Amino acid sequence: MQQKWNIEYGKQLPINQTYNEKALLLQIAAGDETAYRQVFNSHWNQIYQVALSFLKTPGEAKDAVQTVFIKLWEKRHKLPEVDNFDAWLFIVARNTIVNILHQQASFVDVHQVEDTVPENYLTPDSLLEYKQTASLIQDAIAQLPPQQSLIFRLSREQGLTHPQIARELNIAPATVKSHMVRALNTIREYVRKQGGNALLLIWLLEKLGK
Repeated sequence: MQQKWNIEYGKQLPINQTYNEKALLLQIAAGDETAYRQVFNSHWNQIYQVALSFLKTPGEAKDAVQTVFIKLWEKRHKLPEVDNFDAWLFIVARNTIVNILHQQASFVDVHQVEDTVPENYLTPDSLLEYKQTASLIQDAIAQLPPQQSLIFRLSREQGLTHPQIARELNIAPATVKSHMVRALNTIREYVRKQGGNALLLIWLLEKLGK
């Protein structure tokens, strides 16, 4: 049964209410709802700002955050194994937002993604890393063979399916898939060799759609 919480959206804990995050995660894993509310309140705004930057409407962003924290509660038995909770929560948020975008059939190019990063959420260093990774992806795409680049852009920037691309270019769907696999592998390898952030690379590639 889905858990519901009567919690004020965006409410932040006072600065003096510090807590041992690892201890809280263990308490949540044991079913402690008070510990859950503390983590919810202290992380809500960060997740909301990221969700809002991609989903655009406050209602959708709030729904996304609620889904993230429902998943946290449902997966609470895994929390004792989590070493970096912020990274773990970010991945849950990323997957939630990407799923919503796929459902909406929202496809945007990497520059649009870059422009929507909330600067009040990211530190200057993180924002620079984000932009550098986005730029590396564009550099990698520019180096793809012409047909591979065209197929990648038709898929990831225009949102065409493999059969649609096949009809557009008069080639087999299997050929489209093969080009896409090679293109993605090339982009990942290029960004990795250039020192790009692997997590941001996954986020940006998924944000471009499938």
